[in-house]
Amino acid sequence: MTSRGNAHRTISTALLRKRGFFRPSRGLQARVRRVASLTLAELDAMWTLFHSAYAGATREAFTRDLSEKHHVIVLKDATRALQGFSTLLRLEVDGALVVFSGDTIVAPGFWGQTALQRAFIWYLMTQRHARPGRPVYWFLITKGYRTYLLISRYFPNHWPRHDAPMPGSESALLDSLCQAKFGAAWDANAGLLRYAGKDAVRLAEELAHVPKRLEDDPDVAFFLQKNPRWAEGDELCCLARADDDFVEKTTRIFL
Repeated sequence: MTSRGNAHRTISTALLRKRGFFRPSRGLQARVRRVASLTLAELDAMWTLFHSAYAGATREAFTRDLSEKHHVIVLKDATRALQGFSTLLRLEVDGALVVFSGDTIVAPGFWGQTALQRAFIWYLMTQRHARPGRPVYWFLITKGYRTYLLISRYFPNHWPRHDAPMPGSESALLDSLCQAKFGAAWDANAGLLRYAGKDAVRLAEELAHVPKRLEDDPDVAFFLQKNPRWAEGDELCCLARADDDFVEKTTRIFL
């Protein structure tokens, strides 16, 4: 059952007010902020964290990318130090609302937290609640398997995936989004943004490895097969429905 045939019946104002969406996790508190509300100190902290995790990044490109976004999920620890963030852009495409995730990073000392996931899930649900009868999607590009696992773990209807082909309507939507936003970098046949070998922004070497415990995970194996040059900066383009299957699964896990 998806948002196409079961429009928004599972989301209510009462659900969106549940405190579990913003419960601290591993010492981190999430807040959804307008980009325009960020202070200079917060912007500096975001850049410092991003630059530490991605080789080839420049402050100019980071600032330009942030300026086009509507919101950012900010993660702070008990001392109010910024330890992670994810930027968000809303797009209206062919009657659908698409939420695009931009730069996303969590400090390694806080890996395993769920504050970011729960705040993002809340954000998607608010977009659905505000738009009855319209499909809502998450549009994700990822150069790392950790981010791909977020879409495969929490979105029952996501693509690409190892166990099912992408439906024609979602394939056309993803192609349209990638062509419009990334132009010549989009390789539709491979489903990738081709940046490797072009001074690409890429994961820092110490972060670009797969732990042994995940080597046999089918989703990780699929990501590595689909995007063999991920460590060099190529990005896998993904789409997921924020439908009733998604609402049922995420509320069961997190609330």
